[in-house]
Order: sequence, then C-alpha cells, then structure tokens
Amino acid sequence: MTLIESSRDARSLDHAVLEEMRRLAVRRVLAGESQADVATSMQVHHCTVWKWVAAYRARGDKALVSRKSSGRPSTLTDRQMARLRRLIVGRNPMQLNFGVALWTIPIIRQLVERLFGIALHETTIARILHKLGLTPQKPTRRAFQRDDDACQRWATLEFPAIVREARRKQATLLFLDESAMHEDGAVATTWGPKGERPQVRVSGSRRRTNIISAVSPRGRLWFRCFRGTLTAARFIEFLRALQHDVRGEIVLVLDRHTAHTAAMTRRYLLTLGRRLTVHYLPAYAPDMNPDEHVWAHLKMLFRRDPLARFEDFDGSVQLTMENIAADRTLVKSFFGHPEVAYVKKALNW
Repeated sequence: MTLIESSRDARSLDHAVLEEMRRLAVRRVLAGESQADVATSMQVHHCTVWKWVAAYRARGDKALVSRKSSGRPSTLTDRQMARLRRLIVGRNPMQLNFGVALWTIPIIRQLVERLFGIALHETTIARILHKLGLTPQKPTRRAFQRDDDACQRWATLEFPAIVREARRKQATLLFLDESAMHEDGAVATTWGPKGERPQVRVSGSRRRTNIISAVSPRGRLWFRCFRGTLTAARFIEFLRALQHDVRGEIVLVLDRHTAHTAAMTRRYLLTLGRRLTVHYLPAYAPDMNPDEHVWAHLKMLFRRDPLARFEDFDGSVQLTMENIAADRTLVKSFFGHPEVAYVKKALNW
C-alpha cells in the first residue's frame, strides 16, 4: 500500500470534519504514535498536528472544538449601523435629497459616504443590509395626498363610533368597493432557465368586466358584474338590490367615488332615512377597505390560472365571484389583513 505523503490545507475542510480530525490526531498521539506518523497518515503538515496537541494540553477538549471565524471586522461601528438602519427604515431617499423614492444599494452607498465619509463596495453594502435584517421588497403604493392623521382618527375614533352606532341600531355593517378585471392582467412569477426570460402567450384582446361588491365582517358577500362605467344610476341599482337581500338597517362604509357622492346618489339616500346610513373612508386610503382584499384574491386566482382564448371571460369572473361569496371562511379572512386590523379591534373580535 502506498501512502500519499503530500500534505493538504486542513483549513479548507468542513468544520465538523476538521474537528473530528483534531480529536483523532490527539487520541493517536496520546496513545503513543509519533506526531510525524500521524501527520503523514492524515495528509497534514506535522506542525499542524503539533499545534493541535499543544492546544489540547493547554486548554483541554474545548481547544479542539471548531468555531466559525469572526471574519474581517465591520468597517462601520455599531452606532453607525444603528443610525443607518433608522434612516433606511424611517425615511425615503427623497427626504434626504437623493431625488428618488426607493432605496437601492448605490443610493445607500452614497448615503454611507455622505454620513460617515467611508467609501464601501456595493457588495459590502449588501452584506451590511443583510446584517441589519433588511431585504429587498416590493413597496406598497400610497398617494402623496393621503392624510395619515385622518386615517389614524378614522381607525381609532370615527370607525369605533360607527360600530357602536351599528350595534345600537342592530344594523348590518358592510364595506363597499368596486374594481375591474382585465383579461390581460399581470402574469405571476414562473420558473425558467437563468438568463432566459420565459414567455407566456396571452390573448391580444382586452376584455374587461367591472364589479361592485359589499362585504360583511361576518363572511357574507354581495356583488354584481357589469360592463361600462360605474354611474350613479348603476350604484343606486346595486343599493336597491342590497336592501332587498339584507333585512333591517344597513351601515355602509365606502370611498368617495364620484358615483357614491353624485347629487343623484345623495338625493336617493335622503329618501331612505335610517334604512341605509353611509360613512366615507379617508381620502386616498383604499387599503383601509377590507373589500380591496376581495379584488386582490380574485386577481390572484386569474394570474394563477389564466383563461384560454376560447373561454368566456365575463362568465368566468361571475363564477369565480360566486365561489368566493359561497366560502364564508374565505370572506372572513379578508378582514384578517394587517391593514384592516382596526376593524376587528373595533368589533372586539
């Protein structure tokens, strides 16, 4: 049998393998073998074995345990890292005069240079962001006109008062919204070879169906599909159908769509008296309406399973909405989204 006498760099081995080699080498030396013979048979330098044995004799078994290298010390101090995280999480680049709205690695690199006078490579910036617990994410869009104070008042003061009013009247609380389903909606993510963008064939036509719906925290959903623009007349027609299905008084929460606030609509609401009471959400705050999550779920279903060219688009939307309405557990789950948590809190659910 021929022994391979060339040594290898033990540092290139896995930590667990290297630790076991240390223990084995020390046991063999303590059993009476020479360090040179042990080094030759294990294909490591004889000085390596000598260091292992010396470390064991000085500090015992803990000296043989593999530990992850601490690596190169961070260029930024803990205080600088904390300040950088506060700025990234608490502000956007435009507030710091960068001229863009999204944080990118090149922008953060410039921020580090501006704040601390330290030039870092973009790879280093990426490692720092990972260490800070930050990851690239798709942001939620919010309008500049949105009044966050008004949204806070709505969630903490106005809506709880509406809930108390609905309970006093023993009324049905509903949230109303409308949306549109397009045949050529965005395609979801798929897997494919790296560097080769997959292709998905879609219809060249642009069929569209509009939908209006009202949703209850108790898991009930009413809807109607229609073609064309939502007008005050169509909105009133939906309200009439809603009153036909819902007994007693209705407390309706909705946004300020032109059809909701038109003179024709206001005159109609005056004729209803206490039968139907309307409350408007804060402006530019669609995310505070649980009905928005009905549309998100509907569009997700069509992205996951796009229609074939010969399929009836309007009929498919109608059928899918009927299936959603039939699943009361699913409808209740739309109220579990963090952005509408204020509804459950006001209801003490």
